[in-house]
Amino acid sequence: MRLKVLGAYGSSDAEHNLTGYLLDDWLAVDAGTLTSKLSFAQQARVQAVYITHSHADHIRDLPHLIHNRFSQNAPPLILYAARHVMDILCKNVFNGLVWPDFSTIASPQTGKPVVEYRALLPGRKTTFNGVGLTPVHVDHQIPAAGVIVEMNGQTITFTGDTGPTSEIWKRTNKFGNVVAVVTEASFPNDQQSLADETAHLSPNTFGEELKKIDADAPIYASHRKVPFERDIESQIRNLRDRRARVLLEKNYTL
Repeated sequence: MRLKVLGAYGSSDAEHNLTGYLLDDWLAVDAGTLTSKLSFAQQARVQAVYITHSHADHIRDLPHLIHNRFSQNAPPLILYAARHVMDILCKNVFNGLVWPDFSTIASPQTGKPVVEYRALLPGRKTTFNGVGLTPVHVDHQIPAAGVIVEMNGQTITFTGDTGPTSEIWKRTNKFGNVVAVVTEASFPNDQQSLADETAHLSPNTFGEELKKIDADAPIYASHRKVPFERDIESQIRNLRDRRARVLLEKNYTL
């Protein structure tokens, strides 16, 4: 499995990009950074996107990815999200006011709508192109569901944004072939109260989440807020768990 980290931050500037991951060049998880880091040809190869929740830093490039599909001779983009997340997207983004609902507009290239919405039930696996996707509720400020991805005999878990949580770890622990977990650490330890208030993790609470995970695999902290990047990275390195890693914007082979 190849993991391309297009964006690993919860804020952005000229050198730091918003959350967006690409597996084997065709399956995306979150869309804060997709079109801004992928060429038109690379975008056309993306077949499906799973959205963990509707906050802007996780969906910023999604409308543009869908719009670009309108001029590409490519199959419809499959948009996956847990039912409660999809409802928010359709009501508040793809509503004709913020962005057109391209699921109702046929592409002149293919004669078909360029996007299909597929709402998923948390806890129930769906399969697409031989890949299993299981959305699992996590504890954030708004409705949010991470995803357990089963691909090519390997498993990787993405929480998206979350505070301390449990269900996704219980489900992840049932797999014996976990090659990585991507979760978050948004604020440094001296801002623990802000992390708690906004339902995020600090390195301290990231460390507590590690204790809930059985997998002997890298556990990556993503979604760092740029102004606190160095403090967060140092505090992650100081955790006494060899699995604890900082997620970088690069390509990983898992």
